[in-house]
Amino acid sequence: MRIALCDDTRAEYETLSALINDYAALHDYDISVSSFASGSVLLQQDKFDLYFLDYMMDEMDGITLALELRRKFNGAVTICFLTQYDRIAERIINERVYADGFLRKPVDPQQLYEKLDQFYKMSFFNRLQLKRDGSYDTVYTQDIFFVRAEDKKSLIFFYDRCEEYPILLTELEKKYLPPELFCRVHRSYLVNMMHIASYDRKTIVMKSGDKVDVSRFKQFQEAYRRFNFKFDSM
Repeated sequence: MRIALCDDTRAEYETLSALINDYAALHDYDISVSSFASGSVLLQQDKFDLYFLDYMMDEMDGITLALELRRKFNGAVTICFLTQYDRIAERIINERVYADGFLRKPVDPQQLYEKLDQFYKMSFFNRLQLKRDGSYDTVYTQDIFFVRAEDKKSLIFFYDRCEEYPILLTELEKKYLPPELFCRVHRSYLVNMMHIASYDRKTIVMKSGDKVDVSRFKQFQEAYRRFNFKFDSM
C-alpha cells in the first residue's frame, strides 16, 4: 500500500511517517510512505492508495488539496484529514469534500493504528480486474459508490461517472465485492455502505448526491448497523 502524507510542518510528517512504518513492521505489511510539505508537489505525483492531509496549510489548505486530488483522479481517492480542531472542523470539511476519516493532532499512535486497521479490515484497497471491450480495467473497491443491474450487464457508479461492464450484478455480489462493504438493497442495486450520506425506508442518498431505491429495508438496516459497529468498535 502506498501512503502519501502532506503537512507543511516537517516535524509533524516525520513523526507520522515513523508511526506508520512502525505499524507496517509490527504487522509485516507492505507499506511505503511518501511525505510532502506542499500540496502542489503532491498533485504532480501518481495516485496513492491513501492520503493523510493536514487541514490547515499555508500554501494550499487540505480542503483545496482534497478537491484537486478528487478532480485529478475522478473522485477516486481515499483521504484522512489531520486537524487540531474539534468537530466544527470536521463539519466544515464534510460540507465541501467528504472525508474517509479524521485524526486529531498531535496524532495518538493507538488511534492511528486503529484507523489503519479500518482501511485494511474493511477491504478499502481491494482491486478488481473487470473485462470490457477486450481488455481489463482495474477498479478499486473503495471507489465504487453503487452498482445497478442493466439487463445482463452492470452499471458501476463512481463519485462522478458511470461505467458499464458485461457482468451480472449477482456475480459481482457473490464473487467480487466484500459483503462487509456492499449490501443488496434492491433487486437491481448494490450499495457501498461507506459512501452513504442518509437514508429512509424507500431511498438511500449517496455522498455523491445520487439516490438509490430501497426495497429490502430490513436487510439493509441490519447490514448497515453491522458495518457501523465494526467501524465504531475498532
